[in-house]
Amino acid sequence: MPARVAGIAREEAAVHIFQAIRGRRSVRAYLPTPLTRGELEALVDAAVQAPSALNHQAWAFVVIEDKALLARYSTRIKPLVLAGLPATGLSAQFEKTLADPGYHVFYDAPALIAICARGNDPFATIDCCLAAQNLMLAAHGMGLGSCFIGLSQGWLNQDSVKEELGLPRDWTVVAPIVVGHPSGPAPPAPTRRAPEVKWR
Repeated sequence: MPARVAGIAREEAAVHIFQAIRGRRSVRAYLPTPLTRGELEALVDAAVQAPSALNHQAWAFVVIEDKALLARYSTRIKPLVLAGLPATGLSAQFEKTLADPGYHVFYDAPALIAICARGNDPFATIDCCLAAQNLMLAAHGMGLGSCFIGLSQGWLNQDSVKEELGLPRDWTVVAPIVVGHPSGPAPPAPTRRAPEVKWR
């Protein structure tokens, strides 16, 4: 490939990457359309392309496509989180949302992909977060929506829930992410504060 053509290709790739970074949004409303196994596998494959400390790749994945199970978990997660709110200092508005019987923790998404740290690798949590960003950007690139469901971490990491899902005890759910087809246009970009940068 001639150098000029290669340079143009690199510039176009950079434009697409920045468009994906700026265009990705947390989606909280989904169509009931299930994802195909190929789509889910593509998302996991994108996740494992992330860097990992010493290339240990100490991540694992659990994919839940059972919407009835997710609905049950949503119902059981809300009182658990509500009970812990005083210690977190979260707002009264958040409390109101959790108390709403119609609020679905997983937003009725057709699938949850939980990225888990395996064993006691000291860098596994960071690696899982890197994999999560890859997964969410890939979802955006595929025309899908995604949302990191931090509220579900405590629930999913209970030994009884791990046993129900067939997960080893030494797996820790780090990044539970719902994915699906958005039911409407992406929400507007939130205002970003100027970063504090120290130049040396």
